[in-house]
Amino acid sequence: MADKKISALTAVADSEIGADDLLHIVDNPGGTPVNKKMTIGQLFENIPTHLAVDDITTLTATASNLASSFATAIDLSGAGASVAFTLDDGTDVGQLKVIYAKTEPASTYSANIEVSSWGYSSTAGTEIVLDSQGEAVICFWDGSNWYPISVFGATVQ
Repeated sequence: MADKKISALTAVADSEIGADDLLHIVDNPGGTPVNKKMTIGQLFENIPTHLAVDDITTLTATASNLASSFATAIDLSGAGASVAFTLDDGTDVGQLKVIYAKTEPASTYSANIEVSSWGYSSTAGTEIVLDSQGEAVICFWDGSNWYPISVFGATVQ
């Protein structure tokens, strides 16, 4: 197997990934490079820098669906009324969804987010309401329902 290019190898299936699987690492690529191995478990236990997310969608005064990106910024600075959004079902068990109000809504307008599959128990409804800049919710998808795991200033019902 030493004569195969990494790009020619068979991709591992999601269901086959384990903490003891090996990754190829080139240590010190700017100096004297050395080939080494690392387990996936080691990688996630020793991340040497911060994690950043570039899957952020900004939604404005047009109603739309929030489930497609990891994080959604709601910008209602130009809204002429409250805006209805929908959070559809997640795509992967364990999926996290971050939703936050990026700007102060004009007047008393709000972002009203209807949650299609809500695991949160409430007699008031199935909705997340953001009506002030900085309000935020983090939800967890368990394969059947969304559950709010963190709420900052938002109304969850």
